[in-house]
Amino acid sequence: MEPPALVLLLDYPEGEWLPAALRQAVGDEFAARIVRLLAELQLANAPQNWPAEVHVAPGERVADVRRWLGSKPITVHGQLTAPWGERLAQVAAEATLRHDDMVILLRSDCPYCGLEQIVAAAKALLDHDVVLGPATDGDFYLLGLRRWPEGLLHEVNWGTNQVLFAITRRCTELGLRYQLLDPLERVTNEASWDRAVARIAGKKE
Repeated sequence: MEPPALVLLLDYPEGEWLPAALRQAVGDEFAARIVRLLAELQLANAPQNWPAEVHVAPGERVADVRRWLGSKPITVHGQLTAPWGERLAQVAAEATLRHDDMVILLRSDCPYCGLEQIVAAAKALLDHDVVLGPATDGDFYLLGLRRWPEGLLHEVNWGTNQVLFAITRRCTELGLRYQLLDPLERVTNEASWDRAVARIAGKKE
Protein backbone atom coordinates (compact mmCIF):
# COMPACT_ATOMS: atom_id res chain seq x y z
CA MET A 1 0.00 0.00 0.00
CA GLU A 2 1.26 3.45 -0.92
CA PRO A 3 1.93 5.84 2.00
CA PRO A 4 -0.38 8.83 2.45
CA ALA A 5 0.59 12.10 0.84
CA LEU A 6 1.89 14.75 3.26
CA VAL A 7 0.44 18.23 2.86
CA LEU A 8 2.17 21.07 4.71
CA LEU A 9 -0.06 24.07 5.40
CA LEU A 10 2.06 27.21 5.35
CA ASP A 11 1.30 30.88 5.90
CA TYR A 12 4.09 32.76 4.14
CA PRO A 13 6.41 34.30 6.74
CA GLU A 14 5.73 37.99 6.29
CA GLY A 15 3.47 40.75 7.58
CA GLU A 16 -0.11 39.89 8.47
CA TRP A 17 0.48 36.18 7.74
CA LEU A 18 2.73 35.92 10.80
CA PRO A 19 1.22 34.78 14.15
CA ALA A 20 -0.04 38.01 15.71
CA ALA A 21 1.22 37.36 19.26
CA LEU A 22 4.65 36.26 18.02
CA ARG A 23 4.91 39.21 15.68
CA GLN A 24 4.04 41.65 18.46
CA ALA A 25 6.54 40.10 20.90
CA VAL A 26 9.64 39.71 18.72
CA GLY A 27 9.00 41.86 15.65
CA ASP A 28 8.34 40.95 12.04
CA GLU A 29 11.88 39.99 11.04
CA PHE A 30 12.50 37.52 13.86
CA ALA A 31 8.95 36.16 13.69
CA ALA A 32 9.46 35.49 9.97
CA ARG A 33 12.69 33.61 10.72
CA ILE A 34 10.87 31.51 13.32
CA VAL A 35 8.02 30.61 10.97
CA ARG A 36 10.42 29.61 8.22
CA LEU A 37 12.56 27.55 10.63
CA LEU A 38 9.49 25.73 11.93
CA ALA A 39 8.34 24.88 8.40
CA GLU A 40 11.81 23.60 7.48
CA LEU A 41 11.90 21.54 10.67
CA GLN A 42 8.49 20.01 9.90
CA LEU A 43 9.66 18.98 6.43
CA ALA A 44 12.89 17.56 7.85
CA ASN A 45 10.98 15.55 10.47
CA ALA A 46 8.61 14.00 7.93
CA PRO A 47 9.26 10.69 6.12
CA GLN A 48 11.51 11.65 3.24
CA ASN A 49 10.25 9.06 0.75
CA TRP A 50 6.55 9.90 1.04
CA PRO A 51 4.85 12.16 -1.52
CA ALA A 52 4.73 15.72 -0.21
CA GLU A 53 3.20 19.06 -1.05
CA VAL A 54 3.33 22.56 0.40
CA HIS A 55 0.21 24.72 0.21
CA VAL A 56 1.04 28.36 0.84
CA ALA A 57 -1.04 31.42 1.58
CA PRO A 58 -1.15 33.87 -0.04
CA GLY A 59 -1.22 31.98 -3.32
CA GLU A 60 1.04 34.43 -5.15
CA ARG A 61 3.96 33.27 -2.98
CA VAL A 62 4.23 29.88 -4.71
CA ALA A 63 7.35 30.89 -6.69
CA ASP A 64 9.05 32.23 -3.55
CA VAL A 65 8.45 28.99 -1.66
CA ARG A 66 9.64 26.98 -4.64
CA ARG A 67 12.94 28.90 -4.61
CA TRP A 68 13.18 28.51 -0.83
CA LEU A 69 12.78 24.71 -1.11
CA GLY A 70 15.49 24.50 -3.76
CA SER A 71 15.94 21.01 -5.20
CA LYS A 72 13.58 19.27 -2.75
CA PRO A 73 11.08 17.11 -4.71
CA ILE A 74 8.06 18.85 -3.23
CA THR A 75 5.15 20.30 -5.19
CA VAL A 76 4.02 23.79 -4.15
CA HIS A 77 0.42 24.98 -4.49
CA GLY A 78 -1.24 28.29 -3.67
CA GLN A 79 -4.17 28.54 -1.29
CA LEU A 80 -7.41 30.39 -1.94
CA THR A 81 -7.77 34.03 -1.00
CA ALA A 82 -10.38 33.23 1.64
CA PRO A 83 -10.83 32.72 5.40
CA TRP A 84 -8.80 29.91 6.97
CA GLY A 85 -11.61 27.37 7.19
CA GLU A 86 -12.44 27.73 3.49
CA ARG A 87 -8.78 27.48 2.53
CA LEU A 88 -8.32 24.35 4.63
CA ALA A 89 -11.41 22.69 3.14
CA GLN A 90 -10.22 23.40 -0.41
CA VAL A 91 -6.73 22.06 0.25
CA ALA A 92 -8.12 18.90 1.86
CA ALA A 93 -10.65 18.28 -0.92
CA GLU A 94 -8.15 18.80 -3.73
CA ALA A 95 -5.36 16.83 -2.06
CA THR A 96 -7.52 13.76 -1.36
CA LEU A 97 -8.71 13.82 -4.96
CA ARG A 98 -5.20 14.19 -6.34
CA HIS A 99 -3.73 11.41 -4.19
CA ASP A 100 -6.53 8.83 -4.34
CA ASP A 101 -7.93 9.94 -1.02
CA MET A 102 -5.48 9.25 1.83
CA VAL A 103 -3.60 12.38 2.96
CA ILE A 104 -2.09 13.83 6.13
CA LEU A 105 -2.29 17.59 6.51
CA LEU A 106 0.32 19.15 8.78
CA ARG A 107 0.37 22.60 10.33
CA SER A 108 3.79 24.19 9.93
CA ASP A 109 3.97 25.53 13.51
CA CYS A 110 4.35 22.36 15.61
CA PRO A 111 8.03 21.38 16.00
CA TYR A 112 7.13 18.34 18.12
CA CYS A 113 5.22 16.60 15.33
CA GLY A 114 7.68 14.22 13.76
CA LEU A 115 8.10 10.79 12.30
CA GLU A 116 6.43 9.06 15.27
CA GLN A 117 3.22 11.07 15.01
CA ILE A 118 3.04 10.95 11.21
CA VAL A 119 3.54 7.17 11.06
CA ALA A 120 0.97 6.72 13.84
CA ALA A 121 -1.50 8.80 11.84
CA ALA A 122 -0.88 6.73 8.71
CA LYS A 123 -1.49 3.50 10.62
CA ALA A 124 -4.65 4.88 12.19
CA LEU A 125 -6.01 5.80 8.75
CA LEU A 126 -6.06 2.12 7.83
CA ASP A 127 -9.20 1.69 9.94
CA HIS A 128 -10.37 5.24 10.69
CA ASP A 129 -11.83 7.94 8.47
CA VAL A 130 -10.20 10.86 10.27
CA VAL A 131 -7.12 11.22 12.48
CA LEU A 132 -6.52 14.37 14.51
CA GLY A 133 -3.42 15.57 16.30
CA PRO A 134 -4.83 17.73 19.11
CA ALA A 135 -2.98 20.96 19.86
CA THR A 136 -2.80 22.05 23.48
CA ASP A 137 -4.59 25.30 22.57
CA GLY A 138 -7.72 23.42 21.47
CA ASP A 139 -6.84 23.48 17.77
CA PHE A 140 -5.02 20.75 15.81
CA TYR A 141 -1.52 20.20 14.46
CA LEU A 142 -2.34 17.24 12.17
CA LEU A 143 -5.40 16.19 10.19
CA GLY A 144 -5.38 12.80 8.49
CA LEU A 145 -8.11 11.85 6.01
CA ARG A 146 -8.99 8.66 4.14
CA ARG A 147 -11.20 10.77 1.90
CA TRP A 148 -12.68 14.25 1.98
CA PRO A 149 -15.97 14.15 3.91
CA GLU A 150 -18.02 17.11 2.67
CA GLY A 151 -19.13 19.22 5.60
CA LEU A 152 -16.41 18.11 8.01
CA LEU A 153 -15.31 21.68 8.71
CA HIS A 154 -18.75 23.28 8.84
CA GLU A 155 -19.66 25.26 11.96
CA VAL A 156 -16.09 25.41 13.29
CA ASN A 157 -15.29 28.56 15.26
CA TRP A 158 -11.73 29.04 14.02
CA GLY A 159 -9.18 30.80 16.20
CA THR A 160 -10.73 29.56 19.45
CA ASN A 161 -10.05 26.70 21.86
CA GLN A 162 -13.11 24.88 20.49
CA VAL A 163 -11.72 23.92 17.06
CA LEU A 164 -10.85 20.32 17.90
CA PHE A 165 -14.13 19.80 19.74
CA ALA A 166 -16.11 21.12 16.77
CA ILE A 167 -14.33 18.84 14.28
CA THR A 168 -14.79 15.73 16.43
CA ARG A 169 -18.45 16.65 16.88
CA ARG A 170 -18.82 16.89 13.10
CA CYS A 171 -17.16 13.48 12.76
CA THR A 172 -19.78 12.01 15.07
CA GLU A 173 -22.61 13.75 13.23
CA LEU A 174 -21.34 12.48 9.87
CA GLY A 175 -20.80 8.93 11.14
CA LEU A 176 -17.03 9.09 10.69
CA ARG A 177 -14.62 6.98 12.72
CA TYR A 178 -11.88 9.17 14.16
CA GLN A 179 -8.79 8.73 16.31
CA LEU A 180 -6.85 11.26 18.37
CA LEU A 181 -3.06 11.30 18.65
CA ASP A 182 -1.18 12.66 21.65
CA PRO A 183 -1.64 16.42 22.24
CA LEU A 184 1.27 18.68 21.27
CA GLU A 185 1.95 22.40 21.48
CA ARG A 186 1.95 24.75 18.50
CA VAL A 187 4.28 27.76 18.40
CA THR A 188 2.03 30.81 18.34
CA ASN A 189 3.73 33.22 20.77
CA GLU A 190 7.08 33.98 22.38
CA ALA A 191 6.57 31.65 25.36
CA SER A 192 5.77 28.65 23.17
CA TRP A 193 8.79 29.48 20.99
CA ASP A 194 11.06 29.58 24.06
CA ARG A 195 9.78 26.15 25.12
CA ALA A 196 10.36 24.78 21.62
CA VAL A 197 13.93 26.08 21.57
CA ALA A 198 14.64 24.49 24.96
CA ARG A 199 13.17 21.19 23.82
CA ILE A 200 15.09 21.14 20.54
CA ALA A 201 18.33 22.14 22.27
CA GLY A 202 17.84 19.38 24.83
CA LYS A 203 17.48 16.76 22.10
CA LYS A 204 20.80 17.82 20.55
CA GLU A 205 22.76 17.52 23.82
